[in-house]
This record gives sequence, structure tokens and C-alpha cells, in this order.
Amino acid sequence: MKKSVVLIVLLFLGVAVNAQDNNVRRQGNAPRGERTMRRSFSPEEMAKMETDAINAAVGLDSLQYQLVYIMKYSDMMAMQDSMKARAARAPKMGERGNKPPRLDDKQREEWMKAREDVMKKRREAMNEQMKQILSSKQYKKYLKYEEEKYSRRKEFGERRGRSGNKKGKK
Repeated sequence: MKKSVVLIVLLFLGVAVNAQDNNVRRQGNAPRGERTMRRSFSPEEMAKMETDAINAAVGLDSLQYQLVYIMKYSDMMAMQDSMKARAARAPKMGERGNKPPRLDDKQREEWMKAREDVMKKRREAMNEQMKQILSSKQYKKYLKYEEEKYSRRKEFGERRGRSGNKKGKK
């Protein structure tokens, strides 16, 4: 009994020390621009993390888990492809004065609205797929989970100054 308690305590200490070590390496004494190293996750890792979070919130059976994973994986692959395409265009924009035209407030608002519409349609398509996979009780839990996730992200963005409305503007 004593050995198992000591072993568990040592295991938790090891995990805590390892977590602190990773945090120190990430933040460390690096110059300011290098402190915010982000770990880039593969589409497989992202799909697994999202599926695990949904599983914790909803309680999936094994078939549902596989279906949700496949759905999330295909979504992550599509997102990765669009990010790669955007990154491929970025260096060309700075060459020989090929800077994109500066958007005025109205154009920026239209661009943001179009981006929101695309994201909304994507979310609606995901919800339709989830509705087919989950039971009605699970689907209600899923919608609650998604709303909480969305509100946390929105709140985080507002704290970081990334809301759609700039200070002083309506």
C-alpha cells in the first residue's frame, strides 16, 4: 500500500516537473519575438484532440467516435490546405511592391462579414453531420459544448484585443 502511494506521488511530481520544464523552455530567456513558440499540431493530432473533447462532453460509443474522428480529420485537412495556400501567396505579396491594397473601413467590414459567413456555413455543415451521427440527447449536449467553446474563444479574443470592433469605434 505504501509503495503504491509513493509511486503515485512520484509520478505526479515527475509530470509536474516535466510540464514546468517545457514551459521554461518555451518562455525562457529568449528574445521577445521567440518566446511565443507555438507547437504546430498535425491534422491527425488536432482531430484526435477535438474528438476526445467531444467524447468527454457527449459520451460517444466506438462507432460514433470513429465517425466524428473521420469528420474532424477531413475538416482539419481542408483547413491545413487553405492555410498552405494562403502561406504560399504571402511571399509573393511583398515582392516588387505587390502589396495588397489597404482596405478602408467599409471594405474591411465586408471582408470580415464574408469570412464570418464562410465560417458559419462550415459550422452549420458540421452540425448537420453531427446530427446524423449523434442521438438527440447527445446532439443537445454537443450544441451546448460548441456554444461554450465558441464563447470561450470569443472571450479570449476580446481580452487579447482581437474583437471585430476596435476601441473607439462602433
